[in-house]
Amino acid sequence: MRPPICCLCDRGFEEGEECEWVSFRQTDSDKQWHADAAAQRIRPDHPPDCDWFCRDHADTARAFAHEDRATAIHSIQKYERWQLIDIDLFDRDTPPMVGASGLGFESGFCAFWDRVLATIDTNGTTYPTNYRLSFVDAPPDYALDHGGPELLAIKKFLADRDGAAQRRLAIAQAREMRARGHRGISHWLTKMCAQIGEEKEPDLW
Repeated sequence: MRPPICCLCDRGFEEGEECEWVSFRQTDSDKQWHADAAAQRIRPDHPPDCDWFCRDHADTARAFAHEDRATAIHSIQKYERWQLIDIDLFDRDTPPMVGASGLGFESGFCAFWDRVLATIDTNGTTYPTNYRLSFVDAPPDYALDHGGPELLAIKKFLADRDGAAQRRLAIAQAREMRARGHRGISHWLTKMCAQIGEEKEPDLW
């Protein structure tokens, strides 16, 4: 069996990255492999319907678990590429630059929120940097109004919560992106902010 190294980004135990084992839908040949392995009472090789994924990619992989492994990996690599675009609002002559890139909507939204939440304080003070999340196969870019009410509401809501809440936000947006595209993300976030404004714990994720 292959060592626990993410099959999407090659990070693993050597980098101190814990990987998760994700199983996909079995094809007929996968079922035959398991039947042969059971008959021999050994696991001679890496199961063809499973693979290792790092923390950044495990949620993405699980979202494709209804597909066979080859189809899932192909879909992620082709349709879920993203770039995080840095925008300098202080020097308008500085062109936008790619600050990060990767695979999987979950990791893209995690990167987006890590950066964009750092541009505003809970009192509404903003800093002269903004970010856009560009999906290579799904234009247009995703962004929030810099210092706008939704960004401030999210900042206040997450201020006294741990990183797990921010990650749930990113995972929920990735789900909406797959189901309904950019419009779905915006509609979902507006509903979430409305619940926050009513001092309710969001039930959307």
